[in-house]
Amino acid sequence: MSYGVWGSEGKPREPHGNQAPKRGEALAILDEANLAAEAAKRATYRVNHVGTKLNEGELRAFEALAQKRKQTQGELIRGLIQDEQAREAGGVQPSAELTEITGVRLLLINLLKPVAIGQPMTEKTFDGIVAEAKKRKAPAALELAQESQRRGK
Repeated sequence: MSYGVWGSEGKPREPHGNQAPKRGEALAILDEANLAAEAAKRATYRVNHVGTKLNEGELRAFEALAQKRKQTQGELIRGLIQDEQAREAGGVQPSAELTEITGVRLLLINLLKPVAIGQPMTEKTFDGIVAEAKKRKAPAALELAQESQRRGK
């Protein structure tokens, strides 16, 4: 965007930020394209505040966490909010504990029956059961988490 006015260095000078043009300078013509571009640019600025109140103990713990992570309080809060939004956008996700418990359950279900009926098990069969449980534990845990959410728990 050129303003057609020369600055002290002999180059065109553009107003910066909220600066008004100097005396004798022409104002930029703001058409719809310029207005839309400026609005899109302003939408990326961090100007909206989100806040909460903490008691003394919560504040000390929060300050210690921010210091431990070598972040400002604002950076830490913004990161926590963004992490939570990303997690929410992905829908319900099972915890690591649920996934591992589901894996152990799959192993038990598939290993106990052959042992209970005295069926011999080769190393290859055992390894196959372990590999299958490992492959199916995450989808099974996700299904359990979704079912739990549908029931409202």
